[in-house]
Amino acid sequence: MQEHEHDFFDSGRSTQICRICGTEEFRMKNCCWDNCGFAMRHSPFLSGYSRTKRFKGMMEALFWPTPGNCDSLMLEYLYTQKFNNRKEIISAITTAPLKDKRFGSIHMFCRVLDPEYMEPVHGCLSRMLQRIVSRFSTIEGRFKQIFVGEPFINYTYMMRHLLTKLHFTQYLIYVKQLKCEKRKKRYNAMLVQLRLHY
Repeated sequence: MQEHEHDFFDSGRSTQICRICGTEEFRMKNCCWDNCGFAMRHSPFLSGYSRTKRFKGMMEALFWPTPGNCDSLMLEYLYTQKFNNRKEIISAITTAPLKDKRFGSIHMFCRVLDPEYMEPVHGCLSRMLQRIVSRFSTIEGRFKQIFVGEPFINYTYMMRHLLTKLHFTQYLIYVKQLKCEKRKKRYNAMLVQLRLHY
């Protein structure tokens, strides 16, 4: 028996029914990229990429170092070795044969594997998180106004900058440093310009 072409009509209850064979299929009406994708602006429940949200997540991983699913492969790799200090752990991460190096989890790796690990001395982490994210959000807003269309400043560079500015430097040893002097010089020049506005 050959398959026939369907002749659907709208049932009025989010389905369509074939006039020929009676097949009923679910159909979402008026669904397209503009009203269901990231281009959608009228829904309070959907949002696109947020730099501030990403930065906050990175700071939370630094202040409250806890393993996540994304850290599993690197943890398995590191558990096969023995370390004496933080520098050896960072070196192993850098040379690991894994695509995702998980540099944002350095503090967690050191907490788990470094025999010399000592928790950083700190004040209220929640208050510091609020301060540093607020400062980041201000910088991001000014950046959009001044450097229109330009790539944003590297997140780890921003972490190091704000930790230093807010005198929370005891966490710097767990934040990866940029090696490219040209990029660091460029980011610093941008921040100098932004300082006039925040």
